[in-house]
Amino acid sequence: MTEVLTAIEAILLPARSALLVIDVQHDFIHPNGWAARHHPDSPSLRHVIPPINRLIRAARAARVPVAYVLMEHGPTMDLANYRARYAARGMEDDILCAAGTWGARLDGEVTPPAPEDLTIVRHSYDAFEGTPLHRLLRERGVESVVGTGVVSNLCVQTTVQHAFALGYYVVVAEDATAAADPTVQAVTLANFRQYFGPVVPSETIDQHWQHWHHWRDPRPRGGAPA
Repeated sequence: MTEVLTAIEAILLPARSALLVIDVQHDFIHPNGWAARHHPDSPSLRHVIPPINRLIRAARAARVPVAYVLMEHGPTMDLANYRARYAARGMEDDILCAAGTWGARLDGEVTPPAPEDLTIVRHSYDAFEGTPLHRLLRERGVESVVGTGVVSNLCVQTTVQHAFALGYYVVVAEDATAAADPTVQAVTLANFRQYFGPVVPSETIDQHWQHWHHWRDPRPRGGAPA
């Protein structure tokens, strides 16, 4: 019978965990990015960078896989329903995270990917749909994912919910995620907490991974069923 994990220390065991870093790209969080240009009165989301960098350091120290998830858009890669949403928002001539542009690059203050990290490029809200992410995580024996990044109520939410549907335990780092509207952020995190998994400060996740820094699971990394 499959073990049911209820304690966060079990869910965050490094041997079964992975860190997802979602959309911390120029167009979403840089002062010269698409979001800042189009919505100058919206709050900056750059406060997610320090806690995300903290978790990247902690993950690497504990041998937790890190997956950088990046958005790229363009008329030849976006599905018709996605292009329809751009049209409804008047964005056809100025799309965010256009493939090959500065706006689609990882923000320069975010710890860059290391050779052993995963980089996943996708063209919709969901990091699992149409990408090899699920296969790559299962090959590494991942059973739990920690969600970070922007924006909480769109790409982070869609990815975390799909992860849950695929059978992963999910944890969301509350201070390492953000939405443009604080009320939306609060409601989204409350929904995560109620229906999908723990929502905790990045410090809590860091402490759990530090605790197990020298711990080694006797099981080999990888080979978990898809």
